[in-house]
Amino acid sequence: MEIKRGDLVLAAGPGEFSGKPRPFVIVQSDSFNELHASFAMCPVTSTTNGAHLFRIAIDASIDTVLDRNSEIQIDKIQSLRRQRVVRVIGAVPANIMTMVDDALRRWLQL
Repeated sequence: MEIKRGDLVLAAGPGEFSGKPRPFVIVQSDSFNELHASFAMCPVTSTTNGAHLFRIAIDASIDTVLDRNSEIQIDKIQSLRRQRVVRVIGAVPANIMTMVDDALRRWLQL
């Protein structure tokens, strides 16, 4: 399965924040996606809190296939093994990925 930066994927990971299958946004460089054993990704939640410095709003739409307005949780970035990715379910629009990039730089102080 081809996975690209900005893809919305359905995945299930271990731990407190990702035990159930849920949507994630792939945030690592495409240069590493084909051969690396894991993906850096941020979970997506429909429980919004409006913390726009580290939570990026994403609307429900045909492109995202989200059924509710949601937030990309920059503050919950994690790496999951590729075997935990069930499938690609959509894509994050370019303008939203720009906001994700800005938030990642802020969160990681890059």
